[in-house]
Amino acid sequence: MTLLARLAGAITIAIGCGTGGYFLGKNQNSASQTFESPAQTIEGRSQTPTRPIPTHLDAKALRASLDAETNPLARFKLALQHLEDWVAKSPEDALAWLVTQQVSDRRDNVIRMALNQYSENDAKGAADWAMKNLTGNDLNNTLIAIAENWAAENGSEAAAWFLTLPATAERDAAMENILFNWASNEPAAALAFLKANPAVAELAPTLRRAALAGWAKSDPNGAVAASYTLSQANNDPEQFANTVANWATVDLEASSSWLITNLPAGVERTAAAQELATIFAQQSPAAGVTWLGKLAAGTERDLAAGALAATWSRVSPAEAAKWAMTQESSTIAPEALATISQNFFMKNPKDFEAWRATLPPGPMKDQAAQVGAMSGDE
Repeated sequence: MTLLARLAGAITIAIGCGTGGYFLGKNQNSASQTFESPAQTIEGRSQTPTRPIPTHLDAKALRASLDAETNPLARFKLALQHLEDWVAKSPEDALAWLVTQQVSDRRDNVIRMALNQYSENDAKGAADWAMKNLTGNDLNNTLIAIAENWAAENGSEAAAWFLTLPATAERDAAMENILFNWASNEPAAALAFLKANPAVAELAPTLRRAALAGWAKSDPNGAVAASYTLSQANNDPEQFANTVANWATVDLEASSSWLITNLPAGVERTAAAQELATIFAQQSPAAGVTWLGKLAAGTERDLAAGALAATWSRVSPAEAAKWAMTQESSTIAPEALATISQNFFMKNPKDFEAWRATLPPGPMKDQAAQVGAMSGDE
């Protein structure tokens, strides 16, 4: 694909905690991304390819041609025609020219693309250039993007370099991105780095989750086994649940079967069951209902049923409400019933009121009445 074609589809990278791309789980805040990285597969993430350095481009002659062109649009078009080869051969020269051009969204997008290409061959060089020449959101977005390429090239070097930066939400997001991608290829090395570096400090639990999530994409059985051990050592069942959830985004059937077959009852299994129920609700509520019947009766099944119903109600509140009302094997918590009622009201207030009028006395009617009262209908 040519640079001009890629430029047409270029977009700004979003800033925010968790932009490493891994599934963070339902307990994370709305600023976090809750999707697995599309570049991950069950076979694992391939290393970033290194582009060959072109031998035919004369960078000095190109600069002379650009200087001789008096029409700004024609000058920029000429640069774009040669930019990919230019960045491959002399990235700092190409970037130095770009920053002298008139400020515009187009120019800034091209700089980001050039830096991404630069980071495929020399991530540290790209990061150092960004630190010297960019500020604010442009710098933060760029560093987060560079982190992914650098993690594939040299995860240890990337993580060590980013830890020298001031502690900010953007720096932490880049670190998550590094640990996720590094661990998808070298999980033992990534986790050993966290254990050996006191500078990680309070960020350690978050980075451990990111590393285990990346590992789950390439070797789910190894990842969940390690995550279970670490969860028990650190009293962190949500970490284990997050690892299983990342496996589920790749293979829900295998992960849900594994949980029931291989894991003893306990806080880890209960937490993971809730995450899997959420994913079932997103992918196939009917299959989720069947799967619930295989869980241990009591707290485990009750919490999973609540997670399934609440998430299901975001898309199909009437169906979720009907299922919740007919439940006999599970007790759905008031919080989940409240979510169902709220989502139903938001989706279709008229149908919600008609449904609310038919409810028999009980927890669901109580929650629906509270929603009605907040809407001013009581």
